[in-house]
Amino acid sequence: MKDFTVLITAVLLFLFCRVADGALSTLIESGEEECYAVRAPPGATSMISGSFDCLDDELEPDPVGVILYDKQMKPVWRSKSGASEGSFQLHGSGRHELCIQNGSLGSDDYFAPKDGEDREIGFSIRVTPQTRGTENNEAGPDNRLVTNLMKMSDQLIAGLDTMTDHQEYMRERENRHMLLTATTFNRVAQW
Repeated sequence: MKDFTVLITAVLLFLFCRVADGALSTLIESGEEECYAVRAPPGATSMISGSFDCLDDELEPDPVGVILYDKQMKPVWRSKSGASEGSFQLHGSGRHELCIQNGSLGSDDYFAPKDGEDREIGFSIRVTPQTRGTENNEAGPDNRLVTNLMKMSDQLIAGLDTMTDHQEYMRERENRHMLLTATTFNRVAQW
């Protein structure tokens, strides 16, 4: 039992001490909301970026809402109503929460009607430190040009990360379908 407690503590420390980076998928039951805490380093501005995708193509995305809150629990980004996918990119520091709703009342009084269908949502979130040279505190045409190039490269990298995340969602979906197909084939072959 003591070893299990130590293992759980080690896993929790690992999860809370590393910078957020990656793509996940979760099943959100009808009428429910799941929130994930994201910690950007305090005292320094970081780039917080992410995306979401409704993985159930046969279901309407209308009741799904994704909202990013800042440390005061004020919405800093919200998905468009009826959108099946979306992405965000903003600068911030401290604690943020990414909340995914499936027809539920959120803390920002956004309401989407429940339809009784559970939905699988793929999402990603990344926290990266601000690139050196984008502070824009030096004057001069060359420095402004370098600053603009650095900001554009950050946006390009965030776009490539979003595309990579969507590919991960698609691989996950393909793996699920392949497993279902193999199970069905084995049952038919045994029959």
